[in-house]
Amino acid sequence: MSTVEIRREHTLEAGACQHARVELAEFLRDQMGATVHEGGEQLAFEGKGFSGTVIIAPGLAACSIKLGLLARPFKRQLESEINRQLDARLGAQ
Repeated sequence: MSTVEIRREHTLEAGACQHARVELAEFLRDQMGATVHEGGEQLAFEGKGFSGTVIIAPGLAACSIKLGLLARPFKRQLESEINRQLDARLGAQ
């Protein structure tokens, strides 16, 4: 399996982190067709050909996504979209 790992620092406080997690969960469900489980500061998700976790906590966001065989050819596009979504929710740093 191929993986995408992203870590970034940000300046959001706890309430804004919660809002960012809610928005990201909606995106994953609506646009990516993923099943999302929310728990504390972490989202765990699974879709067709991918699964992973995202933690958005005050000061830090970390994302780890495993790509299945069918999703591997789209790794660059997926990584770009992940970064775009994080930028939209965390503010470009």
